[in-house]
Amino acid sequence: MVPSPAMASPDEDDAALAVGTAVLPAPDRRAWLLDALRELLRRTEWEHFVCSPIVLPRPEYFPDRWTESAAGAHRLLRRLFCFADLEELAPHVELFDDGRPPRQYGETHSVHHKGTAGLFLGIAGGVAYFGAAAELLADPGGITATLAHEVAHAYRAHHGLCVDELDVEEQLTDLTTIFLGFGILSANAALRHRSGFGDEGIFSHQWSVQRLGYLSPQELCFVLAAQAHVRGPARAPVRSIADHLEPNQASFFRAALRWFARERPGLAAELGLPPPDAWPPPDGLAHLTRPLADDPAGPADADDPPRPPAPLPNAGRPVFRVWRRERGETFPLDLVLVIAAALALATGVAFAVQLGVTAAAGLGLALSVRRLRPRCSDPACRTPLARAAATCPGCGGTVAGDLNHASERLAAEEALSRRPGPRGP
Repeated sequence: MVPSPAMASPDEDDAALAVGTAVLPAPDRRAWLLDALRELLRRTEWEHFVCSPIVLPRPEYFPDRWTESAAGAHRLLRRLFCFADLEELAPHVELFDDGRPPRQYGETHSVHHKGTAGLFLGIAGGVAYFGAAAELLADPGGITATLAHEVAHAYRAHHGLCVDELDVEEQLTDLTTIFLGFGILSANAALRHRSGFGDEGIFSHQWSVQRLGYLSPQELCFVLAAQAHVRGPARAPVRSIADHLEPNQASFFRAALRWFARERPGLAAELGLPPPDAWPPPDGLAHLTRPLADDPAGPADADDPPRPPAPLPNAGRPVFRVWRRERGETFPLDLVLVIAAALALATGVAFAVQLGVTAAAGLGLALSVRRLRPRCSDPACRTPLARAAATCPGCGGTVAGDLNHASERLAAEEALSRRPGPRGP
C-alpha cells in the first residue's frame, strides 16, 4: 500500500517515505534526473518549461472531435504539436498492428518491438511521421499519452537533442514530455488502476502497467514536482495537478514536492533559470486550443468506421399490443361543434340548423372518444402500433399478442414465459 503524504516523516527522504512502495526515486536517480533536466534547459528554450500550460486530461485542453480512426489520431497529433510548439512541422500518422511495423523516415526514430503502442518514425521534408497501434484507438487516454511520448521524440529530433544510447534516449524522452507540459499524461499512463465489469459480468479491480518509456512513475512524478516547485503556485497550482493524477502518482508527486521544499528551495537557480520576474507571461490556453485550420470539426471522416445504431431497450423481448380508448384527432373540432350547437340553441336560430349542428357535434364527439388505438404495453414506451406491426418501432420489442388493458401485461408475460419451446428431433 502506498502511504498517504501524512504518513511520511518530514525529516527523512528514503526508507521512511516507503512502506512497501518507495514514493521517491533513489538518491542517485534524483541526482541524474536533475542533471538531465538542467542540461535540457541549457540546450533548448527554457521558457517552455515555465510558461507553457501543464496539460490536463480535460476537454478544454483537447477540444477537437475524437474518432477511432487515423484521422482522429492525426487531429490529436496536431493538437499536441500546438502544445509542443512544433507547428512548423506537419504530422502524419499510420495505423499498424503488432506484426507489421510502418516504414521509417530519416535516421532518428523510435524502435518497434512486440507490444509497441506508438512510434516516431522520423522527419523528412518538413513532415514528422508517426505510427499508432490500431487497437489503441479504443482508449483515448492511452493513445493521448502514447502520442505525447512520441511527440517528445519528434521534439528532440527536430532540435538536435538526441543521444546515441537508446536506453538513455528513451529516459530523456520521458523527461522531455514533462518539459513540454505532458507530465500528467505521462505519469498517469505509467501505472493505471481501473475497475469495472469483466467479460462474465463480475466486478473487478485491475492494475495495468504501461511503459511508454523508461522512467518509473516515481521518477516521472519527481520531475513533474520539480516543474511545479520551480513555477510556484501561480503557474502550477498543486491541487489541480494532484487532482488529475492517479492516486499513487498523486502520493509520489506530493512527497516529491515536500522533498524539494526541504532540500532544494532554490531549485530554479540550480537549474540555470533566471529569476521569475524575468520570465515571459504564461502562454494562453485559448490560443493553444484554437480551432485547427482546415478542420473545424466538420462532417465525419471518410475513414471513420460506421457507428452501429444504438440497441433498442426491448430488442428480442416480447411486448404486447394494448388497445386503449382514446380521443381521436378530430376531438378539438368536435368540441367546437358542441359549443356551436349550444350557442344555436341559446340564440334561437332555426330549428333545422339547431338539429343539424347538434347531431353532427354529438356523433363526432362520441366517435372520437370511443376510438380504440393500439399502443406498446411497455410503460416506458407506449409507442402507437399498427395492427400488422411485428415489432415496436419505439423499443424494438417483438409484438407477441393483443391485450384489452395494460394491467394484463404482467400476467401475459408470465404465461408466455411458461409456454414450452420447440421440441428437438
